[in-house]
Amino acid sequence: MLAPSDHVRLEAAGLWTLLELSATRRIIDIGCGHGKHALVLAERGPEVIGLDFAAALLDRARQLAAELRTPIRWVRGDMRRLPFRSGCADAAIVIDAFGFFDTEEEHEAVLREAARVLTNGGRLALKVVNGGLVLDDFRETEREERDGVVVLVSNTLAFDPPRMTQRISVSGSRGDGEYERRQRLYRVDELRVALEHVGFSVVGVFASPDGTPFEPAVSSTMWVVGQRRGFSA
Repeated sequence: MLAPSDHVRLEAAGLWTLLELSATRRIIDIGCGHGKHALVLAERGPEVIGLDFAAALLDRARQLAAELRTPIRWVRGDMRRLPFRSGCADAAIVIDAFGFFDTEEEHEAVLREAARVLTNGGRLALKVVNGGLVLDDFRETEREERDGVVVLVSNTLAFDPPRMTQRISVSGSRGDGEYERRQRLYRVDELRVALEHVGFSVVGVFASPDGTPFEPAVSSTMWVVGQRRGFSA
């Protein structure tokens, strides 16, 4: 199984600074997937918990952690109802895992739960696609080819709120496949308001975790860092 890439390691190094982490901190990776960011952060010494709803992804994360001999607690759970006590973590990350539910109430629940499990002053790093850029330069089709793998994407938009449905077709030497993905699209000001509504103060918005400034008309992703100022019931 592939170890975390250099790109993931660079992102984790940036997160370490943005979240003001140390080896004595506890971090929750919400929607951790294969757990690669969690693993790199854990190598620096803090207690790391990786949470995901997909059992198959957690199994792969456990295998990789065993190969790398990195201790992490893996938990299967729903990010809308985190199975952790309030104020139990110093920091949390949600990377490419926010905005995929069907309702605004569910997305608010994710942010509210992140606020609940953080200590006062704890920080959240949230990475999402720059919805403003997608909406302002919408493309119905996209094609990418890399290492003999061809990815074709068909995009459709819905509004109120903005949501993109992607039908993705993958073909290559390892086989073919198709799947569909729906994502809520946030402009930066809209996401800022959503975070502030549940008890965060937004301390920074970046194009990458290395601190590169976010430019709404250029940056493909946004990394928003919020600091818990008090739980909003």
